[in-house]
Amino acid sequence: MLTYENVMNAPLGQLQTAITDWAATVAKLNELAESARNGMKAKSDKAQWNGVTAGVARSFIDKTAKEFDDAAQEAKGIHLLLTDGHATIKAVQDQLKKLVADAPAAGFRIDESGRVSAVPLADPQDRYAAQHDPDYQATLRTNHDLWQERVNRAVEDAQDADDSLGRALQANVTDDNNFTVAKYTTLDAEQVARAAELMKKVTGEGGTARNPEALRELEDLLDDNREDPEFATGFYRTVGPEGTLQAYAKMSLDATSLGPAGADRALMVANIQSDMGAMLGLATHKDVPNHLDAAWTTQLMKAGRKEIDVGMMTKVYGYQVLGSLLHDGKYDTEFLTSVGRDMVAMDRKDPGAWDSHNPYDLGVVLNHDKDGGRGFHPLTGLMEALGNNPDAATAFFNEPVREDSNGDGIVTKDDKPVKGQHGKDQGMVDYMLDKKPYEDGFDATKTGEVHPGQRALGDALVSAVSHRIPGDEDSPPVEHTKEMAAVMERVVEKIGDKPELVVADPGESQAPLKGLSGHFGQMAAEYMPDLQASAENGSRMIKANGEMAEFDKAGMAAFIGVVGQDPDAYGAITNSQRAFTTTLINDVVVHRNEYEDVDAAIKSAVHPGGQIAGILSEARAEGSFAESGHKAEEYVKGVEDNAKWINRGITAAGGKYLEMVPLAGDFVEWLQEDITDGVVERATKDQAEKQGEADQAAVIDYAKAQKEAGESAAQSVRKAVEGTGMNERSIDALAGVASTETANAHAVGRGQVATSNGGS
Repeated sequence: MLTYENVMNAPLGQLQTAITDWAATVAKLNELAESARNGMKAKSDKAQWNGVTAGVARSFIDKTAKEFDDAAQEAKGIHLLLTDGHATIKAVQDQLKKLVADAPAAGFRIDESGRVSAVPLADPQDRYAAQHDPDYQATLRTNHDLWQERVNRAVEDAQDADDSLGRALQANVTDDNNFTVAKYTTLDAEQVARAAELMKKVTGEGGTARNPEALRELEDLLDDNREDPEFATGFYRTVGPEGTLQAYAKMSLDATSLGPAGADRALMVANIQSDMGAMLGLATHKDVPNHLDAAWTTQLMKAGRKEIDVGMMTKVYGYQVLGSLLHDGKYDTEFLTSVGRDMVAMDRKDPGAWDSHNPYDLGVVLNHDKDGGRGFHPLTGLMEALGNNPDAATAFFNEPVREDSNGDGIVTKDDKPVKGQHGKDQGMVDYMLDKKPYEDGFDATKTGEVHPGQRALGDALVSAVSHRIPGDEDSPPVEHTKEMAAVMERVVEKIGDKPELVVADPGESQAPLKGLSGHFGQMAAEYMPDLQASAENGSRMIKANGEMAEFDKAGMAAFIGVVGQDPDAYGAITNSQRAFTTTLINDVVVHRNEYEDVDAAIKSAVHPGGQIAGILSEARAEGSFAESGHKAEEYVKGVEDNAKWINRGITAAGGKYLEMVPLAGDFVEWLQEDITDGVVERATKDQAEKQGEADQAAVIDYAKAQKEAGESAAQSVRKAVEGTGMNERSIDALAGVASTETANAHAVGRGQVATSNGGS
């Protein structure tokens, strides 16, 4: 085994000399081969020889010429392998040297054996304090382990390259008596063949139970190459679409069927799942040279529709396996939409196919991620992939559902769309939202999510309309495109037409899309300018972040009216609404000299947000005072947990209202405190009032909300005019206008919802 010292002191100069010598050998052998082809072989081919001797001579000359060619090819293979090996090991050596140079700045040093240790603090008092600070010590240990892992990983990479080079050279020189054409010319090519061989072994006789070392080597090999395009494309071409799905299915189901005794195998397969997903995304991406083309994808789709017999009385469809692999990876839009289009078509034709032969043991899984179910419902994996690939998500949800109209066994964009309601094509948004949350009940794990498919769908929709990947809280806002806005428009329209999808009618069981309320709230917060514009934008003061989404006002009100009953959604929408309204107020104040009537401008600025606030107040009242309603504390927490939308709202508006940019930090801090204080103040009084009649309590709650909305608008004005030089009387008057108009708009917004459901 190579050590740190071996790598740092590797005789690369000698290896470079060998490379130079082999380059010269290749050149000489190429000359000899060309001379043999154009000389004696050419003359032999043209000669008019007859008889036994002539036949023997011609055969001998042909064989000799071929030997020269083979010798040149064999030498070329050796030269290329040595060159690749030299480049790889030198890159590792340079990486280690950089780690040694960078370590002191991070408070560590790396000794001659590759051992990482912390550099003692220079000041004795600091050193003493650090030794007795458990948080410091914990951080130090974590960072130490990370640095040591970097060193160890680099040494392992050098070892892998050395092993691969040795195997490749042996494979290229297999005949002591004859020259042969090189089998490998790169380390990637050798490692691809090795990975395919290992995969065959761990899915063959004895499976993962009897081949743990092969499984571990496969895991290491794939992990080392998960970001290598040449390896990824070579691997999937070698194993093939159907072979890929068969091998992973057998590997995963076999490893997890071993129970606790096979925990180490299952962990290795979990890492392989992640690596294979990342590699599949890389290999199918159009930006990658020599990527897997449409023909390969077509074969993958055909394999997705086939059953795989994995033994143990279990059969799975290829798409179930693919769905698990899709959990990881950055995918090309066309690849993911092609696969998704056909997967949905298969689901539509036979939605029960996915649970027909699944193993009864809940511990036997295809998907090893902590979220996303057991992996037997492929649409969950597809939605996970779309959530992680926003461009593909937007494209997918703008697609119609299609059927196999040309009878070729798969569904492509050349097939005809399926008709939906009112003679329109059925869209992907409708198809996915129409699915019941319990449809993937068979896919639930013992301790995981109850409805992983619906959660993944919510993530995919958020990704489609915002281009924000789930969990990426710090990503900057992306300007909305026409296609992104179209997805949002359809979601709002669908829920607005049928609010009972989110909040069940009295006497009905739980609404099918209630579990998506939080996601819908995030989407509404993302599109706050557009929602406010649908409430009122006669002044054209509201500017969208990119393409403006168009909403029917009644549908918008119904959408927020039911979604806002969820505390998390309420918090996101409330924060976003306040942030954007404050942006509009600030814009009016900054440009007050451009208005003949500043009061009218302030009214135009606060009225749309006031309507949204009124809708939210009604939503909260219904969510609080209904049977099994939410507690006031839940709404407080919803606001606190979604304070990020204040910053996001101002950041997104910054491109349209440039004067907000230098004030953003101050406004974020002030707004967060102001909004939270207002909601908390209401919450502290709610419990006592709930002891009385629900209707009376709801009226009191609404009145407080209306007053709070007006006061908040007034405060936004006062904050915006700081430093402008306006006198106190003018400020008071302007704040009063904002408060009054907001209260009026609040009543209008509340009425939008109350009218549709008979009041609260």
